[in-house]
Amino acid sequence: MLMLLASCVPQPEVQPPPKETKIPVPPPPAVSVPEVKPAPKRYLQTFACEEDTAKVFNKSGIEVLPFVRLAFFDVDNDGQQELVAGSKDGTLRLYKRTVSETYRTWEAVRGYFDGVRVGAFASPAVGDIDRDGRAELIVGTGGFSSESGRIIVYRNTGTPQKPRWKEEGLAGIDVGDDAVPALIDVNGDGRPDLVIGNSTGSLFLYRNTSKDGSISFAKDPEYFRGISVGMYGMPAATSANGKVLIIAGNSMGKLYLLERPQNGKSGWQKSTLKIACSSFAAPAFLPDSGGAVPGLVISDGNGQIHYFKNIGADYRNWEERYTFFSGRIMPGPACTPSVSDVGGKPCMVTGNINGELKLFEFQPYAEILPWVERPDFFQGIKLSGFSRGVLAVWQGKKLLITGQQDGYIRAFLDSGTPERPVWKEQKDFFRGVPKTFHASPTVFDLDGDGSWELIVGDVDGKIQGYRVDDRNAERPVWKKIEHVFTRVKTDRYASPALIRDGEQIHLFVGGQDGSMDLYTAQMGKTMLFQKDALFNGIQVNNHSSPAALLPICVMVLWRCPSETITGT
Repeated sequence: MLMLLASCVPQPEVQPPPKETKIPVPPPPAVSVPEVKPAPKRYLQTFACEEDTAKVFNKSGIEVLPFVRLAFFDVDNDGQQELVAGSKDGTLRLYKRTVSETYRTWEAVRGYFDGVRVGAFASPAVGDIDRDGRAELIVGTGGFSSESGRIIVYRNTGTPQKPRWKEEGLAGIDVGDDAVPALIDVNGDGRPDLVIGNSTGSLFLYRNTSKDGSISFAKDPEYFRGISVGMYGMPAATSANGKVLIIAGNSMGKLYLLERPQNGKSGWQKSTLKIACSSFAAPAFLPDSGGAVPGLVISDGNGQIHYFKNIGADYRNWEERYTFFSGRIMPGPACTPSVSDVGGKPCMVTGNINGELKLFEFQPYAEILPWVERPDFFQGIKLSGFSRGVLAVWQGKKLLITGQQDGYIRAFLDSGTPERPVWKEQKDFFRGVPKTFHASPTVFDLDGDGSWELIVGDVDGKIQGYRVDDRNAERPVWKKIEHVFTRVKTDRYASPALIRDGEQIHLFVGGQDGSMDLYTAQMGKTMLFQKDALFNGIQVNNHSSPAALLPICVMVLWRCPSETITGT
């Protein structure tokens, strides 16, 4: 099988075939001719690519969205709350859920929010603002633009099943930057009021003054006076037992509970919840949890989604239920995978924009997904942003090779056990390898001598190779491999992966525009990678980062089934 996070490439230049030179051939001698065995079948000639992300990496069905903000509402009146997701790209998505025996799946309803787009960092809320029996859509805007901090309201002029969204003019609401709305009736008059958080951590109340089919809100400057929840405040709001209850998250991943009487004038009671996320904790209430208190859903800046059940009916004590949003591999934004064989078991190492590394083992009979994370496998390793890691073997021990945004390639040797690795950085391990920004390393045995070479992609879209003369040296010295990669040039931020297919070596190179170029070289002293058209038509959003492994392969975005592969 072949693993790739790949994309489409421009049609490569076709090289003309060499001219034939006719040489006179004498008659064959009268001897028996030995049987000529056919050449072995090549893997890549039998592949037909199709996307298989859902089975391999995301059975939940929810797209991994950075800075995702959620709202729950029964938009189609079927008695069950749907999930509305806003994200960094400024668009909204709708998901309906189904329940299996062990986990939930979420099905995207394509096109439900066609016509709704707010620039960047869309934060949704849904409710019947004007009490006309139809739900309105409220969207907060963020990002570094003149639109940041606005609240936009959309009416549905169609039906719940086939909506037509029309923007409603709404003047006078601007909270600075990064508006995050929530709806709650603060005074019990039956009309949902608007609570908004912003980038400074302030909260704002706009009371619902809608009437006669028009939507309007009036600011109440006193309601949240003296209240701050930390930078980038993100509220979820509800009411119970005569109280207004708000859970607000912030950019540090902390969450606070705010309480005050619904009809009283007394101030807020603020307490810290014993829940924390990595960053940008964005809470939402899920009303149909089956308990007296609605469920609490928290998303974060990396796109993780967590579900909590209340224990105690007091909105303070929450217990996470891990299966509710399970079935997704979550490497983090700007994921860079690599695959290798570790101890006879295929493994995948992922890096991300924050410099984190994760290890996933391939377990084809696992209950939900065939890739199972080993938490804390890379504990103690600190990298800068945009990391990529690859596992290799050096002098009988596991070696982790890493690249990062600042261009340094680093090496960590494992002196622990298979169950508990202990990583120690090897200073000056890559002497002779120059610093190259956004270094994206991999390893491969180019000449078939049983030892791997270092292959590195860089920010300019080029690939370089390095070989060490003495692999037994305590501090090896690496020398550049000349000529082999001179014709390899892709879009910026080159990310390489290689496989051997008989006597051919295939080089996959991802780039900034989301494309994937394929280059092929024949093994030998005159090895030179030339562009190949075999994988035209594979495309991802941007910054593609392929990974490949034969004969066993699972793809990040695509699976390539072949008649030569079994047991996948």
